[in-house]
Amino acid sequence: MKWEYKIVYINAKKRTSSGLPDEINEQFDKYGSEGWELVKIEPKLDGGFMAFGFGWIHQTVGYVAFFKKPLT
Repeated sequence: MKWEYKIVYINAKKRTSSGLPDEINEQFDKYGSEGWELVKIEPKLDGGFMAFGFGWIHQTVGYVAFFKKPLT
């Protein structure tokens, strides 16, 4: 089977009470109705900084979501 892929960036700096933008659920529901399957989500980290006693600290600035669906 051959697959079609979609990669979506989610800006994590746009916070809500759930911790992610509200439109993410709407967007992911739309992708699902179009046949896209969420395969994986990876955090995108900033360059980080050195925190005394803790080592190198990174902040999540976004997420990259990977979707796939069968080619038609």
